[in-house]
Amino acid sequence: MDVILQYMDPEAWPRPDGWVVIGRFGTKALAYDGERRPFLIGDGEPEPLDRDAVNAALAPAVDAAASRLWPGGWSFAVSEVFGINRRNLQPERLARGGLPPGVLQALAHMSDSEDAEGVGWLMVALARYTDRYAERSDFIDRLDEALAAARNAAEGLRLARRGKPLRPE
Repeated sequence: MDVILQYMDPEAWPRPDGWVVIGRFGTKALAYDGERRPFLIGDGEPEPLDRDAVNAALAPAVDAAASRLWPGGWSFAVSEVFGINRRNLQPERLARGGLPPGVLQALAHMSDSEDAEGVGWLMVALARYTDRYAERSDFIDRLDEALAAARNAAEGLRLARRGKPLRPE
């Protein structure tokens, strides 16, 4: 079973409400229902899949997607971004337990962009700021603080580079 984590447009790949699509298997989309059970969706009714078989196929799919985001090694970054214990990211543990569908969906979405490595490092920076420097108790509020800090940092970068020539290619 070859699973590929990638963004699957909801208009092209309709899914039941509350389901999370994380990528594809062959010509069908791989999705999880609200109870974290895997299914293939495409033409006709959703087809249930064996969770153990899907988890076994996820380890190389996670490695491929995470390697696009963090090409020099990804276990530290995935741990920091998603708050997952690094031991649970070992291939044999991934093959046994998989990852939460929301994490798989985020990896699929973020790694499917042209600038995946840049997006990956932005995610690490935002996660680090959110976890270490933001002061509010609610995660969403802390993330909002991190986004405000990122806007301030971008303005500082804009000011610092204003009027400077571009580096030669």
